Amino acid sequence: MKTRLLIATAILLLTVPASFAASQQKTTLGDNAALRYWAAFSQMQDSAISDDEAKQLNGILAGPVPYDDSKYKDLVEKNRPALDTMARGTASANCDWGLDYPMGPDTPVDYVRKALELGRLNVLYVFHLEINGDQAGAVRALVAGVRFSHDVANGGSLFATAVAKELLTTHFRAIGFVEHIAGLTAAQKADLKKAIAGLGPSGLDWQSAIQRDLAALNKPEWQAPMRSIAQSFMAALNDRAALPDLAASIAKAPQELQQAVPNPVRVLDEQRDLAEQLKQIRLVL
Repeated sequence: MKTRLLIATAILLLTVPASFAASQQKTTLGDNAALRYWAAFSQMQDSAISDDEAKQLNGILAGPVPYDDSKYKDLVEKNRPALDTMARGTASANCDWGLDYPMGPDTPVDYVRKALELGRLNVLYVFHLEINGDQAGAVRALVAGVRFSHDVANGGSLFATAVAKELLTTHFRAIGFVEHIAGLTAAQKADLKKAIAGLGPSGLDWQSAIQRDLAALNKPEWQAPMRSIAQSFMAALNDRAALPDLAASIAKAPQELQQAVPNPVRVLDEQRDLAEQLKQIRLVL
């Protein structure tokens, strides 16, 4: 009898920690917004929006192009499950895309392209809901879209950050669109303010994105010029007056390295444009 009791106790001691660990792992994974986003990507149908269609979308946001719900309603309704899954993901505070940066330039970025498609679909979904009288649903989609757009850049490269910036500014213009054509209630503005406050003062972490991209340029013979370029790039992000020093550092580098370094003027222009868009949307709200 005692032998059987000892065996049962030993089995319990061996299995309970394993079950507990599995439970803890499940909880941690469940709190990762990126897992919901991956699920949303798998649910998307006929979701690719061409560059021309993206330009038309910007035309709708800017005003001269009218939104035609008959053109987009089937697409957004078909993708409603994906958009609902994405919105649920934004409820998680943590977003870890699981990127393997030791792979350097070979680090997969397909999720960024999928995120761009899903974010553009969300803006069309906002218009569809607003045009059909569901302003509360449109605002919920805007809140989710702002949070999702920010998450796209989380822990990512400059490419991911540039896409996140595009999605954020597109959602900001959609907020302005809804406010202009229908007006937002005080409660709806409060919800949108809260989502935008979560972006922080600058919207996106450009410095970390640049650091990751520059760290991937890790050929041994590039170490010395890279230190100078990285230091100058960080200075330029904080003060545009440091651009000439950065240009000089890049000019001294080997030709191949010069071509691999992100265009600093373009990066700073994107950073400044987002800061301006943030300022404007905060005035609207």
